[in-house]
Amino acid sequence: MIGVVPPVKCDRSSCQCPGPGATNSVSILCIPPATRTLRGRAGCIRTYHRRPMRRPVLPAPVRVLVPALALALASTACGGSDEVAEPTTTTIVDLFGDTSTTTTIGRLAVPGWTSTELPDLWEDVDACVELTEVGAEPLPTEGPRTVIVESGDSLGKIAKRFDRTVDQFMRANGISDPNLLRIGQVLVVPRRQAAAEVEATDGPTILVEPVYCEIDTGVPAFGPGGVQIGGPGMIEVFADWKRIEGPREAPRVNGRLRGLMIASVRTFVDDVVPLIERHGYPCRDATNNRCVWMQHRWEVLLATDDHLSVRDTVRRLLPGASAVQAEVRAETFDLSTGLPIHVKELFDLETEWLEALSTAAVGRLADQPWTDERRVEGAGPEVENFSRFNLTPGGLVLAFAPGSIGGSGSHTVSITIPYRILDGYWQPGGPVSLLD
Repeated sequence: MIGVVPPVKCDRSSCQCPGPGATNSVSILCIPPATRTLRGRAGCIRTYHRRPMRRPVLPAPVRVLVPALALALASTACGGSDEVAEPTTTTIVDLFGDTSTTTTIGRLAVPGWTSTELPDLWEDVDACVELTEVGAEPLPTEGPRTVIVESGDSLGKIAKRFDRTVDQFMRANGISDPNLLRIGQVLVVPRRQAAAEVEATDGPTILVEPVYCEIDTGVPAFGPGGVQIGGPGMIEVFADWKRIEGPREAPRVNGRLRGLMIASVRTFVDDVVPLIERHGYPCRDATNNRCVWMQHRWEVLLATDDHLSVRDTVRRLLPGASAVQAEVRAETFDLSTGLPIHVKELFDLETEWLEALSTAAVGRLADQPWTDERRVEGAGPEVENFSRFNLTPGGLVLAFAPGSIGGSGSHTVSITIPYRILDGYWQPGGPVSLLD
């Protein structure tokens, strides 16, 4: 029987974590010095509004390795047997039964990880969720030209207070690092919206509200070979959602879009953090420590004085997952009421519209890559199959729930049905009649 060797402590400057070839006779724990991070702990969050994937270079926060992380490979048997286990496959559900991912992958986990509560990480992801509430406090066009930095202020808080983005404040004040503010510093309040952040449409003004969160988990990232890579694992959230100005019901529309965004980010972090607590931060990609992220990509497909139709392509990558989860979501609004339009409101309910729509959809899906026989049921004559629709000038655009029309490659497939194909089925005087 092998005795337990006590951990060897070392300070931050001399601590070297062993690689996969090291002996397992000594367990080394990296104990950080007393230096605190910007937030006073290992898990820290850098949040700021900006366009996805365009990140400034920021000074790296202090990294803290989670104690008690065994660095020996899981394949090392206590009994010292020379037998090599055959590779097995499983699913994320087998590994992490509390997620919705079902992609088949090879078994992947951080060697020796023990379940660890991460309350600081929960606090940081909560801050990221709150960050999605951009544009919630619009101010009059005319406002103060300057603002003085006070104790507790951050550039993100100041930008939100004035309904601006961090990027706008950085450009207006020549700031290269948003974390280096001084109490008493005077900042110029930038103009309300830069031209590049306004989308031109035939209807209401569409404003782009980019959001980016980068969260340092404080947990070492490990590649598929059980080797630590790139320092602590990061969680990233990218978003680029739209809001409108002009219509009387704009606040109702913006409130729903903002609520959908908040709910999506909340669901993502609620999936991710328990996985990291229970299983560590394993990456399928051994090249970097950024293998947990979510991206929202919003597109305006129609913007008139009567209707707004937006599509949101959502992609997520969870710890240890072999592939990105993806889906298309859609919302179409009646701007006279500010309420979402249901697909049934497009059609004359006295006709066989559902069967006609299903026939047209199944026929077009047959020509799409990645779809299979599941399309017959996934685009069958059931109302819920067509909830992900958009109105466009050229036709009705349909997307479908993940897995309902084919494999993972079909999750972002969309088709366009020209309005003329369903002539005789549209609601007279309805939304389509204003477009066709």
